[in-house]
Amino acid sequence: MKSRSYLIGWFIFTISIFILNNSFLYSQELQSTLILKKGNNWIEIKQGDEIYVRSYNANITSNKFPGSTIGSFTATKPSKFVGLDLQQRILVTEFDYILLSDIHSISITSSKTMAFRFAGNNFAHGFIAGGLFGSILIISSDYDMSPQLIIIFFGLFGSFVAIPSAVLGLIHGSFFPNIENEFILGQKEWIIVEE
Repeated sequence: MKSRSYLIGWFIFTISIFILNNSFLYSQELQSTLILKKGNNWIEIKQGDEIYVRSYNANITSNKFPGSTIGSFTATKPSKFVGLDLQQRILVTEFDYILLSDIHSISITSSKTMAFRFAGNNFAHGFIAGGLFGSILIISSDYDMSPQLIIIFFGLFGSFVAIPSAVLGLIHGSFFPNIENEFILGQKEWIIVEE
């Protein structure tokens, strides 16, 4: 009989602890939309949107995006936005509860991959740099060349530099998360609108 009483007591204790730890989810309604505002600009994040939240507190430095820093750091991970508990000032994601005061930035995932964005940027910069370098070499030489030939050399030198640059950008960008912008919170930055 004693063991049965202990078992029932342990069961009640376990259920009570679980309810207390998750009570804010049941005690009030979560705001299902997160609105970020900076001046006249605003961004709306809806329940179910996938986001990256970079956070910090007094004990640790802010976490980083994967691939953004070489060395040891805590990488932020994407998760779905669940809601905003304004009473307890907590942002709820599918994996975590984050105090609003601990949030460094919020980023919305994008359908565009960073690998292709890096590749495109590197291709453009490499083409211009290679083309200018080749053109300057040709112009500074003693050869008398027509403008059409200089344009052809610009394209050849530009392509020679742009293609390897694009490949390096593709590799580099594949280590970054797919985001359009990082919305940093703070003074003179983005703020969370608390309705």
